[in-house]
This record gives sequence, C-alpha cells and structure tokens, in this order.
Amino acid sequence: MSSVAHDRSDPRRTEAPGSGAYRRPRARKGEGERLRDEILEAATALLAERGNKDAVSIRAVAERVGVSPPAIYLHFADKDELFYECCRVGFEELSRRLEEAAATAGTALERLGQMGRAYIDYALERGPQYRVLMIGGQTGSVSPELIEDDPGLRAFAVLVGTIREGIEAGEIRDDQDPVALAVAVWAAVHGAVMLLLSRQAAGEAASEVMPDLPPVETVVDAVLALVRSGVVKSG
Repeated sequence: MSSVAHDRSDPRRTEAPGSGAYRRPRARKGEGERLRDEILEAATALLAERGNKDAVSIRAVAERVGVSPPAIYLHFADKDELFYECCRVGFEELSRRLEEAAATAGTALERLGQMGRAYIDYALERGPQYRVLMIGGQTGSVSPELIEDDPGLRAFAVLVGTIREGIEAGEIRDDQDPVALAVAVWAAVHGAVMLLLSRQAAGEAASEVMPDLPPVETVVDAVLALVRSGVVKSG
C-alpha cells in the first residue's frame, strides 16, 4: 500500500504517488488572498501562452499553482468568473492609466492624445497581459454586481467623456455620434498595438521581411497623428 511521499526540500508541498504533480496542504489562516493572487497569475499566464480560453482548463490552472482543482472553486465560482477576473486585473491598470492621462492639463484634444499614448505604452509593456484582455472572459455566469463596476467599461467611459468635452469645446468633430467615434478611436489604436506586438514577437524575422520598417516610436507617432486628424473639427 503506497503512501504520500513528502518533499523534504519544501515542507509546504506534497507529491501524489505516481502523479508527478505537486499539491499543497490546506492554506493557513491569512494565506487565502495570496493563493487567490497566485491562481489569477497562473490563469493569466496560461491564457497568454495558449491564446484561447477554451484551451485552458481549471485542472491546468490548478497544476500550475500546485493545488487541487477544488481549491480553485474556493476562490472563484466557475471558469467564467476566473477568466473574467484575469481580464479585470489588467483592465484595472489600463483604466487607471487612461484616467490619469485624461486628468492632465490641456485641451480635450491634447488629453485624447495623451490617452492614446498611455494605452499604447501599456499594451507594449504588457504584451502577454494585453492579449489576455483581448481574449475576454465569458460574463454569462458572472454575478451582475461584479460586472457593474467593470474597469473596461470605465476606461471606455473616460474615452467617451473626453470626446464629448472636445465636441462641446468645438475641438472635435460633431458630425459623428461620440460613442461611435470613441469605438473608432479605440479600434484604430488597438489595431496598431496588435501589429506592433506581432512585430515584437517576430523579432529579427520581421526586420528581414520588412527591413525598412520604421522604429516603434515613429509608428506610434504616426498612428496618434492619424487618430487626431480623424477626430479634429475642420475649419
């Protein structure tokens, strides 16, 4: 009859016989929040690696953290809530950066440009995490209370608000619906970000295929100038 073998090098972990996997004993008081953070980090990393939430199982997340699958459900109601929270963490930071950019001094048009730069800087700094945001999380089973204060919606609201301020000040074109204009601006910046991230991932191969591709900063400046020209009120 086999017994659980203890790993003397790490007394916090035990090894299930024949499984090749590690699991931790029950968390001590006060460790629950830390474990929750570890679960989110593991799920975010797996989403970034596999590029598809359907390719990441609760079991895979549990194995990455070193716990049993039921331990995940002590912190998250289901897979939908876990992946939604992964996206939420990233959007919290992105929303904060956009809010800070929107609060800077200057005209609405200038602040819109600062927001665009803050968005691109965040995406290029946090490439894998940004891709997780764009994967998105199913909200069907997520509690309405959690979604109500969604940071992604807050970030979009800041963008819409800045555009409306620009329209009222006569800086931004008023022949388009401000929400539709905000969607167009976000789409333009997001598209540029995805191309730049693909270029980063390709590395030297991208330089060989497109040797005349300008530096990232030059591309960013061109994108922001294009967005500005598309929203500024003519005349």
